Amino acid sequence: MHNRWQQTTRLLLMENVLLVLIVLVVLQHFSPIKWSWHLVGCLVGAWLVLAVIEGLIAWRQQSERQRTIDRMEAKLRQMSSQQFPPHILLPQSDPLYSLAQAVNQLESYQKNQTRRAELQEKELMMIMRYLPVGVMVIDHRRQVQLSNPAMSELLQVSVNTVAHIYTKDIQLYALTKLIEDTIASGKNQRATITLTPAPNTQVVEASTVYIQGNRSQFQIVLMLYDITEVYMIEQMQDDFVSNASHELKTPITAISGFTETLLGGAKDDPATLDQFLHIIADESQRLIDLIQDVLSLSRIRAQNTTMLTVVPLAVRPLIEQELAVVQQAIERQHLTINNQVDADLTITSDSQKLSQIIKNLLTNAIKYNRPHGSVTIATMVGQQTWSLIVKDTGIGISADDQQRIFERFYRASPSRSQQLVSGTGLGLAIVQELVNAMHGTIDVVSQRGVGTTMTVTLPLVASGSTK
Repeated sequence: MHNRWQQTTRLLLMENVLLVLIVLVVLQHFSPIKWSWHLVGCLVGAWLVLAVIEGLIAWRQQSERQRTIDRMEAKLRQMSSQQFPPHILLPQSDPLYSLAQAVNQLESYQKNQTRRAELQEKELMMIMRYLPVGVMVIDHRRQVQLSNPAMSELLQVSVNTVAHIYTKDIQLYALTKLIEDTIASGKNQRATITLTPAPNTQVVEASTVYIQGNRSQFQIVLMLYDITEVYMIEQMQDDFVSNASHELKTPITAISGFTETLLGGAKDDPATLDQFLHIIADESQRLIDLIQDVLSLSRIRAQNTTMLTVVPLAVRPLIEQELAVVQQAIERQHLTINNQVDADLTITSDSQKLSQIIKNLLTNAIKYNRPHGSVTIATMVGQQTWSLIVKDTGIGISADDQQRIFERFYRASPSRSQQLVSGTGLGLAIVQELVNAMHGTIDVVSQRGVGTTMTVTLPLVASGSTK
């Protein structure tokens, strides 16, 4: 700035001295007056003073202009680092006014764009945080740039927010192969992958999206959608069809086979005829029981379970009524029944649904018991709930089977060809549906060769329509 002032002052002095010399020459040539050197010196001094004043004025203007330019330069540097200083205000007469206005407008635009980007980033992070789908962004260096909580939950790892190689979080071969195939082919991929095997099965639908950037740079968005429930439902549907087909096929095949045998001439033997007819009757009853159980499940699902027909009920008489129905089975097994339910226990519940629960639990406790065993029925009362406990000394249920005994048609037995007792395999499935409809829970404790304890916990006062 000082050099510029010196240059400006020097130019002004030279201009003024040159102008003085020119004036003196002209006056000396055309004027008859003889100019004294004293007068010439005064004129030169006056012109020099005038030149200095002009230089000072020019220097001040130049200094102010340079300060404005320096402010603009500093402002642009700050803007490049996402800092936004106050606007530069100049009078409209200033030569740099238009430039200052342009810089101010650029700053306002950049500030608005930055705020909009920050808002969009916050919205994106909020969506990512609560998105039920696991999302991970991997760059061309195979480093994780972004990951949401759902991804950490599915992978069962804590994903570091600092960029790192994705294999630190993803070590499952099927998933890493999907990512590497996406990188190699540059195309989106999709696959169904089992993250966790049985018994705690977890299945996800994994999708990758390949996003091409500049030159060799790219990004891969990995998305994991938990389809465990859908997968389990599909497996249960397949098992249901398979099991239902088998359960229907067995009695129908028996009825058809014995009927053909009778028609082939066995009916002429009275003893064989009587034996075969009893078998046909038993298998027919088995079909009827199966159909009734399936219809019961359908009715439970179809009914509006939020509205129960609840009435005050004495629990012990209800249990004694169901014990009377299965009395023949009890005598056939020579079982001892220990009914420990308090005669004064009264609850508010749905009579029909509770009767079905008791019937199925007692039937299982008798059917899967050992000869000369025992069945104990007891209750426990809490502040807001009560529990019905049915304990037997039967064959018991293995730990693996306990995970599936409430599935339709499932029975805890080595194989269908070695079933210890007959049945439809729907009893406990019906119990669970009824318990769910009554807003309760059911628990099982069992040991092979020792016995099984079923505990149903229900509200003391059930919610629903009261008669």
